[in-house]
Amino acid sequence: MWYRYLLRLLVMLGYSGALCAQPTPVFQTLTAQEGLAQNSVLAAVQDQRGFMWLGTQDGLTRYDGSQCRTFRNDPQRPGSLSSNFILSLTEDHTGTLWVGTGGGGVCRYSPLTGRFQVVQKSEPDTTGLADNFVRALLTDQRGRVWVGTEGGLHYWNAQAQRFRRLPPIGNGPGRDNSIRALAATPNGQLWIGTGAGQVAWLDTAQQRLHPLPSFRGASPITVLAAGPAGTLWVGTEANGVYQLTTTGTVLHTYQATAGGLATNSIRALCLAPDGRLWIGTATGLSFLQPGTQQITTVRQQPGQPLSLPSDAIQSITLDRLGMLWVGTDKGVARCDSRPPAFGSVPIGAPVGIWAVLEAPDGAVWAGTESRGLVRYHPATGQRQEFRYEARNPGSLSQDYVRALCLDRAGRLWVGTQNQGLDCLEPGSRQFRHFRHQPANPASLGDDFIRALYEDSRGRIWVGTEGGLSQYTPATGQFRHFRHDPGNAASLGNNFVRVMLEDRQRDILWIGTGGGGLNCLDMRTGRFRAYRANARDPRSLSSNFVRSILQDHAGHLWVGTEGGGLCRLDDAQKGRFTVFREPQGLPNDVVYGLLEDPQQYLWLSTNKGLARLAPATGQVLTFDQHAGLLQDEYNAGAAHRGQDGVLYFGGVNGLVAFRPAAIRPNTFVPPVVLTGLRRLNQPIDLPDTSITERRTLRLTPQDYVFTLEFAALNYRQPEKNRYAYLLEGFDPDWVPTGARHEATYSNLDPGTYTFRVRATNNDGLWNPVGAVLRIVVDPPWYHTWWFRIGLSWVVFAVLFLLYRLRVRQLLALEQVRHGIARDLHDDMGSTLSSISILSQIARTHQRQHRPEQAAAVLEQIGDSSRRMLDAMDDIVWAINPAHDGLDDVTARMRRLASEVLESAGIEFTFRADAALQSLRFDMRARREFFLLFKEAINNLVKYARCQHAAITLEYRQGRLLLTVQDDGVGFDPAAPAQGGGNGLTNMRTRAEALHGQLTIQSAPGKGTTLRLSIPMG
Repeated sequence: MWYRYLLRLLVMLGYSGALCAQPTPVFQTLTAQEGLAQNSVLAAVQDQRGFMWLGTQDGLTRYDGSQCRTFRNDPQRPGSLSSNFILSLTEDHTGTLWVGTGGGGVCRYSPLTGRFQVVQKSEPDTTGLADNFVRALLTDQRGRVWVGTEGGLHYWNAQAQRFRRLPPIGNGPGRDNSIRALAATPNGQLWIGTGAGQVAWLDTAQQRLHPLPSFRGASPITVLAAGPAGTLWVGTEANGVYQLTTTGTVLHTYQATAGGLATNSIRALCLAPDGRLWIGTATGLSFLQPGTQQITTVRQQPGQPLSLPSDAIQSITLDRLGMLWVGTDKGVARCDSRPPAFGSVPIGAPVGIWAVLEAPDGAVWAGTESRGLVRYHPATGQRQEFRYEARNPGSLSQDYVRALCLDRAGRLWVGTQNQGLDCLEPGSRQFRHFRHQPANPASLGDDFIRALYEDSRGRIWVGTEGGLSQYTPATGQFRHFRHDPGNAASLGNNFVRVMLEDRQRDILWIGTGGGGLNCLDMRTGRFRAYRANARDPRSLSSNFVRSILQDHAGHLWVGTEGGGLCRLDDAQKGRFTVFREPQGLPNDVVYGLLEDPQQYLWLSTNKGLARLAPATGQVLTFDQHAGLLQDEYNAGAAHRGQDGVLYFGGVNGLVAFRPAAIRPNTFVPPVVLTGLRRLNQPIDLPDTSITERRTLRLTPQDYVFTLEFAALNYRQPEKNRYAYLLEGFDPDWVPTGARHEATYSNLDPGTYTFRVRATNNDGLWNPVGAVLRIVVDPPWYHTWWFRIGLSWVVFAVLFLLYRLRVRQLLALEQVRHGIARDLHDDMGSTLSSISILSQIARTHQRQHRPEQAAAVLEQIGDSSRRMLDAMDDIVWAINPAHDGLDDVTARMRRLASEVLESAGIEFTFRADAALQSLRFDMRARREFFLLFKEAINNLVKYARCQHAAITLEYRQGRLLLTVQDDGVGFDPAAPAQGGGNGLTNMRTRAEALHGQLTIQSAPGKGTTLRLSIPMG
């Protein structure tokens, strides 16, 4: 299964154990299901920023390793693509992306604005483009953009902003000028391939194309690739691949043969830095090894997710990291153009491996789950199987092999699943069998073998499901160590999984399944157990021990099941340092432990391999995407060969590799912002794309926004890791793991700086990352202009309140003055007259003139009554309880009743109900009432009427007072009766009320007084 597409052959040269693997590349595929515009990928290019652009038959996709953004034609959106059928792509030196379409001409994409400028053939000719079907695009060393169309070759004139078409090659049929392919040699020479099978070069001095006279293909040229030393690779539609010199000499021809190309239909060519030529055909992906002229073809493996998605190759592109992008009709697949460093031993059909070792002669022994014991010699490629044969008592006891050990005498010890221990003497094919015999205490302790180990004295230690057995070859007897519940110094558990002799020679470390890590003092036979303690973080992390390693410095490392990796720091106190998934391990089950020549530790787990640097704690992880045969491994199946080759057995076979061949990714990935969302809805900025923007201004409506980002590393991009920081908000960097976005909400107005940094798949950080200045605008009520305006408003309000208060004080002062004036004028004069009249009355009394004294006393009484009335008017006027017009109306009614009825005048008094809601201030109330009082007094004194009518109305914001009588009337132009100031006082009071006073009267026709004053 997996080995068929991950590895063709592993070759070990001689006894050195050197690996010369030539495995099939491991592919990761991007399809429409993951966001690709459409699965037929016809063109690809990587831009200056690191984005991958993928042209399909239904749109253009920008890929950042995490997500896709698709561009399509939209007639309703200015600046969109002219056509969704993308045939070719290139980027010029300014960073502009050129898109060649099938029928839509050329589109120029500006990364600054995120818009396309369309250049199409037009009538009359304004663009210089001869045809809208653009098959080829190329940017030369001078930065000029060349466009190959069905109508000829063009280049872009940047000054004139139009294309210039070169003269046609000849006057033949249209295919002579159908430019299908473009390439440029390292010296800058431009080459073109036509639909007529011609290859031509550009004479830059004459600006003319010169075809190679000695070469003409029998079918159209589909693709060109310029090689080193002036060679040219030519792919054709039906005649394979040619290697030419620049003079047209054919150096090699590669066509469909048994050991050559799968088909002659060539779709794509790409030269890798290691010299391999990748060839895309209609029936598979081939590569030509440099110097050997050998062609290897890679095809789709149905059901295998890491194989090619399809054999119909349509484009091949190499990015700056050396990743190969293969466009097919079922998506784009990427792989490392370098051969994978991980190989495998060809055991045979996929099978679980539980034990492995390398013999001194370079042969590899593998214990399998169902195929017995396999011996493979890389020098000869020979493979031998040792299986159980029912009729052969000297055959292997069982096909399920769990443990292997090669002792110093060359004997191979084989532990089986449940059929005991076997021994194969050097050069023999017959096994000796050791079984548990209950009646023989010197026999094997248990038939379920789980581990085998030879110590420095040549003794064989056997770990079983029934305890630990020690076999001494000289005596042929077994000694047993088992768990004794009554003996604390006995073996902690009978399920023995692994053994290792300490370099102190007399100590044997034993890992058990549930009894923790045990230490056996081989001199005394006493055990000490190290167990997990949930209350002690420095204790052993799990009691299920699967692997043990003592490194070059003497440190003991313990791989556990479920507890990760432990390092014994203090044997006396039982203190450990633990490495688990939070510290970078891919999984907490550590099946195998090996130290490589560079002193790195290698761990096999349920999720691939891990490499730990003990000095720094840095962990690198490797899985099937890195070329491994499998991700799940088995306990006990780990071995370091004599030349540093590491072997790990798993559920599908045996992985073998040289650690020095593992090349960490040293590419520092550029970090870019890729998207902006507001309230989780994508936003297209109107002027500058988020990738190019340096400052982002947010409104108060943007109270929840999300920034998306990516590290443009395409070698296992799922392992890229991110951290971000919003200066002014976040106290420290926020690690996000593989999540590539950051969301903020309800930021206070102000200026912030957003920073994001990332690692590549091997944990190498880009410390600079991407930076974006964010300005959060305050709401209008928090802006400086609003605050200034508000301060002026507050000042104005305070000033108005001050003016109002001053006005009130002035009004109060005027009232006080008025009251003082009234008191002085009315009360003072009246009291003075009373005082004078009192003296006169006293004089009359002394002179015994009673009639005169009585008349004077009568005057004193009248003056007192008038003074009381005036005093009552003043007190009533200044009382705020009488501000309502209903109180004024009631006092007016009462006054009219007292005065008119006493004079024998019948009257009517009518007031609107709407008057109850109106209010008078103190001054207006006094002026209004006194005017009314003056009118009533004048009516009584001079009208000589029988009837009077008083009306109060409220109309259109004005108060209307009407006093009407049927008396004698008067001539308004004649002098006032009695020589008083009644009319003058009323008009003065009306003016104080800002009202209008009219008096209509004539002799014998009565009098009508109308007063209209504004209210409110």
